[in-house]
Amino acid sequence: MSDPSDRLINLLGALATGVADRVRGAALDGTTFGGETAAALVVVGHTPGLSINQLGRVLRLSHPGTVRLVDRLANAGHVARSLAPHDRRTVALNLTEEGQACRAALLERRRGALKAVLQAVAPEDRAVLERAAAAMLRVLPTDAGTALTVCRFCDGRRCPDCPMDAFGALG
Repeated sequence: MSDPSDRLINLLGALATGVADRVRGAALDGTTFGGETAAALVVVGHTPGLSINQLGRVLRLSHPGTVRLVDRLANAGHVARSLAPHDRRTVALNLTEEGQACRAALLERRRGALKAVLQAVAPEDRAVLERAAAAMLRVLPTDAGTALTVCRFCDGRRCPDCPMDAFGALG
């Protein structure tokens, strides 16, 4: 297999940055959230019962930073804490109904932002782009935790053949 051109490498880098900016902007639009709050909502909704330590690893935050983030989400009525059934020393995180509604709205804004970018791609090129995106995604994570980090803004309901499934459940 030949190496990709320098131009393709540069274009992909710029595209990744621009798309990430659009996704983050759409996720935070109309909210009072900052930092990784929106990503935390998506991740906790994707993995109910996630611990604070697991959430911190996925979001690449310190333990104190993750605790403060969870405090903000709990105070806003988006997250409920409970004792984990498998380890009573661990706090399990779950979205409240309000948190689920906020997450759904956030994911819909994300979808709209990405759809607007994809409108620039000709319909006949979209299947090729979908295959290329799935192939590139498969090489990003190394385990279930990093797979969830990669997909921290993903809407799992819209990806039935998710390339991250190969990495298993977060343990």
